[in-house]
Amino acid sequence: MSEETPRFIPITAPSGGSPPAAAPSFADLFDLAATAFKGRLNIERVVGATDERALLSCHDTVLKRRVALRLHLMPGTPGRRWFEKETELLASLDHPAIRTTFAGGYEGAIAWRISKWIEGESLAEAVARGPRSIPTVVTIARDLTAALEYAHTEHLVIRRIIPDTLMVDRADRPVITDLRFANGCLGFVALPDAPSSEPFIAPEARGGKPGEPAADIYAAGALLYYAMTGVAPALDPNAIRPARELRPNCPRVIERVIMRALRGDPGARYLSAAEMAEDLASDLGDYEVPNRLVPLGTGADDSRMQEKRLRRAFGDEYELLDELGAGGFGRVYRVRDLRLERDVALKILHPFLTANPAVVERFRKEAQLAARLDHPNIVQIFDIGGRGGLLWYTMEYVNGKSLAYLVDHEGPFPLDRVTRVMLESLSALQHAHAGGLVHRDIKPENIMLDGADGGVRIADFGLALAFGGERFGGASSSRAGTPEFAAPEQLMGENVDARADLYSLSAVGYFALTGNPPYPGGTIESIAARQAAELLPDLSEERKDVPDWLGEILEKGASHRPADRFQTADEYAATLRRAIQWWQVNPMRWVKEFWKGK
Repeated sequence: MSEETPRFIPITAPSGGSPPAAAPSFADLFDLAATAFKGRLNIERVVGATDERALLSCHDTVLKRRVALRLHLMPGTPGRRWFEKETELLASLDHPAIRTTFAGGYEGAIAWRISKWIEGESLAEAVARGPRSIPTVVTIARDLTAALEYAHTEHLVIRRIIPDTLMVDRADRPVITDLRFANGCLGFVALPDAPSSEPFIAPEARGGKPGEPAADIYAAGALLYYAMTGVAPALDPNAIRPARELRPNCPRVIERVIMRALRGDPGARYLSAAEMAEDLASDLGDYEVPNRLVPLGTGADDSRMQEKRLRRAFGDEYELLDELGAGGFGRVYRVRDLRLERDVALKILHPFLTANPAVVERFRKEAQLAARLDHPNIVQIFDIGGRGGLLWYTMEYVNGKSLAYLVDHEGPFPLDRVTRVMLESLSALQHAHAGGLVHRDIKPENIMLDGADGGVRIADFGLALAFGGERFGGASSSRAGTPEFAAPEQLMGENVDARADLYSLSAVGYFALTGNPPYPGGTIESIAARQAAELLPDLSEERKDVPDWLGEILEKGASHRPADRFQTADEYAATLRRAIQWWQVNPMRWVKEFWKGK
């Protein structure tokens, strides 16, 4: 059999529109396509259709080759823009493991695209006959990781790759055919992921949430697990059985690679698809994989090979001590600066961020600005360096934990600790803003608390602006940031100023008090809609001991309109200090607390 069995999702007309008539028959679709493409395509058959879309196999009479013709039949529906966006994405990519789109356009009310016809079958159809051979799994792993690395350097997260839409050709080479749920297509039509798809979607990307590159690493691991064992991985990453329990002949290296890709914590997976491919290629034993030129991996894993590669890159400048964590920009290590004989934190930037020379230059300029900041509550940047395909910068090592870690592991903070975090953070922001630097990504993970005195250290100044234009989603640099803590104007891609940091810090204050961001989860669009429709959620419903004045201050700081917020960090801090002083000396506070808790 050739090509996938279509599993299209019918989409109803938008509110106020006219619902379609009954889905056209295959005979009607055949005649329609034969008329519209007469002289260019010979229509062979209709493979599948819904009321909106259809797939046909055709013969290109000009280039003498078989092609796939996809049609969208309903203009003016959300699905039409969805179809157009996917066509744009497919046409912009050029990789042998991603379906090639040759052309697209319109014939009257019909939108169409012509793509490569794949002689083969879906991975689901292949696995239905039994688990794939080990050499086949290696081939799929090699080509799939190469395709993902290519997509990520093009700033595209594919997000959902499932066995029904991953084709395997006659040479056992995989081809990704479906980009409908990629980050660039999200938001045009809100559809839940089908239950059968969820095992192949990273936990953090389920429910229509946009993913980072780590979500595609998970998807690759899930597909390889499925090809190797014949069963889909469990929904809960912690419940996934090791591949060798289901298939004892699975090589240990393949099991190790698959199970690391399937870790629930995105930061514990491979940092890049290239790193995943190199780990597999480093220890394949008898399974030969041709040498490929791929970007150098950017993080140490538990294998000796990766650690050696990092040590070679560091040379005689730094001694690798341990990994501190991972995030959207890269991985952080504790290293010893061998020249100055002191421990520093070293952040290796993600290769998809540094592939563009213009972006690297922008990072260097922002890092220079950030390095000029000299404030006790800001993590100081020391140096920028790189070698062997890696780019890193070193900064002050804070012997402590992030606010996110502490809240997740110890629970919400007491009031006095929250107000201290707020005041020290405001002091740091005022210093940065006075120097013309806006952070743009204030979030719990970027607020470090010193283990010795509990003091605040804000990290990653300059990174959000430097890499904003390269973040996934195609937004402008002003849209950089973590959606749950980003100001409304950031999420809308508008120009931002210091007041955006004040919004984010207010959201961080809410998180420190409750353990949750004010608008948790969902897509950027859904968060922006809730921001516009609601005030900051009522703190008194979460914690009875939070005084009204603190809720009012956070609410003002997180106002939807920048003009309604505090206009400077100094103004914010002065208001907070006055309220704290009044609260400490007001004898009625004890009565209010008593009745509030009743």
